[in-house]
Amino acid sequence: MIGKGTKLYSILRMKCPRCHKGSFFKSHPYDFSKMGEVKEECSECKLRYSLEPSFYQGSYYVAYALGVALFITVWVLKLVFFPNLGPGGLLITILVSLFLFSPILYALSKIIWINFFIKYKKDAIKSVQEE
Repeated sequence: MIGKGTKLYSILRMKCPRCHKGSFFKSHPYDFSKMGEVKEECSECKLRYSLEPSFYQGSYYVAYALGVALFITVWVLKLVFFPNLGPGGLLITILVSLFLFSPILYALSKIIWINFFIKYKKDAIKSVQEE
């Protein structure tokens, strides 16, 4: 289900959306000096990751959706495990979780965004080698 050829594979492993082999980011999402920096192109299939100027501005919508999903998850977990926790405790819990998960949400939003536009090609690396 999460094997090569699926968008979920590219997203969860943060790999090139076309070949699923090359790394998408310059570094790990929690490396704060290079947080969220996308490589210029794939090292394997030579796909340029920046399809147009300001391409990743659309990923803000995805980041918003991921933030809402995180909020709902924290709220449901609070209701299940800590039903007596007041609104102040919920606010602190949400702020701490946003602080902890912001780098990964930022990275996920970019990789999800490019996966909307690029499809997996099984022979993407072969076609580059033939050129």
